[in-house]
This record gives sequence, C-alpha cells and structure tokens, in this order.
Amino acid sequence: MPFIPHTRADVATMLDTIGVPSVETLFDEIPADLRCGPLTGIPEGLPEMEIGRLMTARAARDGRLINFCGAGAYEHHIPAAVWEIATRGEFYSAYTPYQAEASQGTLQLLYEFQTMMAELTGMEVSNASLYDGATALAEALLMAARVQSDRPTQEVWMPQALHPYYAEVVASCTAAQGLKIRRLPYDPASGRTCPPRSPPAEAPIAVVTAQPNVFGVLEDVDALTDWAHACGALAIGLVNPTALAVLRPPGQWGARGCDIACGEGQPLGAPLSSGGPYFGFLTARKSLVRQMPGRIVGQTVDLDGKRGFALTLQAREQHIR
Repeated sequence: MPFIPHTRADVATMLDTIGVPSVETLFDEIPADLRCGPLTGIPEGLPEMEIGRLMTARAARDGRLINFCGAGAYEHHIPAAVWEIATRGEFYSAYTPYQAEASQGTLQLLYEFQTMMAELTGMEVSNASLYDGATALAEALLMAARVQSDRPTQEVWMPQALHPYYAEVVASCTAAQGLKIRRLPYDPASGRTCPPRSPPAEAPIAVVTAQPNVFGVLEDVDALTDWAHACGALAIGLVNPTALAVLRPPGQWGARGCDIACGEGQPLGAPLSSGGPYFGFLTARKSLVRQMPGRIVGQTVDLDGKRGFALTLQAREQHIR
C-alpha cells in the first residue's frame, strides 16, 4: 500500500474529532524512560537519488560486478514517482481482455506518451511504440519505402557507425521487401559519418543518421540531413531520447528537419530486464501519418463535451497498420 502523508490540517482535524490536543498525548501511557527520545543519531535528510547512491554503496560492500555494457541499454535511475504513477489502478489494470480501445486509462497513457515523444523529437505525430529500437528503425525504412514507392530504386543509406544489432535487424526485416542497404563510411580519426562529396548516380529513398552514433560521437546532423533532402531522400534520425534533453531534436536538423525520427526507449528508465525487450518509438511529420506503423491515439470530446481518447485512423488495434 502506498504511503500517503497527512498534512498538518488533516492531523489537526483528526485530533479535534477524537478530542485529543496532540499526537504525543496518544502515547502518554508509555513511561518516559522507555521512550527513545529525539533521534540525534539520524543524519539530515537526503534527496531520493542521493539515498539511492548511499544504499548502493552499502550494498556494494557485499561485492557487485561493474557493468560496462551499453550501446543501447543502460542502467538509469528510475524515480520512485514513476512506479507510483505507472501502478495506479486506472492505468495498469485498465486493459480489457480484447478491446483495448474501450479503456480510457490505457488510451490516455498512450496519448501522453505520444505527446512526450513528439515534443522530445520535435516532430508532429508519434505512434504508441514498437517492439524495440532496432525494429523501430526497420519500420521507419519500410515507411519511407511506402512514401517513396514511385522511385525506381528502393535503396536506403545507413551509416557504418550504427549499432551492429540494428543493422542485422534492419537487414532481416527489409530483405523480403526488396530494399537495398548501402553503408556510409565514417572518418577513422573522428568517428563521424562522412556524407558523399557528390550526388549519387541513383538517389536513395532514405538516409539514416544516428545521433549519437555507436561510438558515442555526435554527428554533423545538419550536413547529413540537408544532403539527404538535396537528393530527394527522406531524412531519418535514430536518436537517444535522454540525449534529446540537451541536443537539438531531429525536427530541427538542417534547413527542414528530419522527416522521421525513431529510437530505443529504454534509456528513459525502463528496467534492463536481462536484456529486453524494451520499446521502440517512432515519430514523423504529420503529412506522413497514414504510413506510420503501430497504434495512434488521439484526443477528442464526447457528447457531453468531456475530454476523451480514441484510436485514430483505425477503429481497432488488431488490424491497424
């Protein structure tokens, strides 16, 4: 059961109701020599994250392996407030066995998530998540192929400075769709992806930019995005959502911004869970919304003018593209 502290007004009201002047009066039958007195040995209070560090240091005395793994999955601090909100009954128990669209709690939660991701990435629309970051990138490329279906060559360009697992998943998901993958090289000295110096003979339908890339290097996103648009390709940004708190969002890259942004949502605070799966996100320009995969939740009003939520573009999640 969650701990709900009472305000001073609450305490005063309860004491007045039972006719007691103070909380201490409730314990006056306990002899003074049995009371512990003031807690002089207790240090000053600490913020939640500091307490977490202190307890981690205490636990480390028993021995603990140091985790140097990453490149996509990280041990982030998860504030206690997250669990308090996520486990509220109207959210976690709102899913009905077959008709998720009938549950306002589930739909509101997804709508709030979409709003947050659209703001973080600087894009106009967001879906309600995909399987993981790698499949989100694959879906972004398939989305670009649908948008650019009239192009004679279905070729997409991805950086070599991309997580190798992402490249493997993309190859698996797009091979049967006829997409051709070309890898953009990187400068060994800086780790940055090198945009081609001249226009290609056959322009790609999409160009992927990872920010930061797998080496942790910040790419020249403006140059890569503008080069993609100059070729008539869609610009796809593969981003770390936590890094977007300090980096420019994909919607502001180059002169026009990216067309699609995607990535792995685990850095936002999802537990490592022995390697996943986590969740992928995908956002885009509003003009591309009908080609977006996954579920999209919109806000509306009912007959009484009250705010409500509904699946958008499709009435049911089972057959939504």
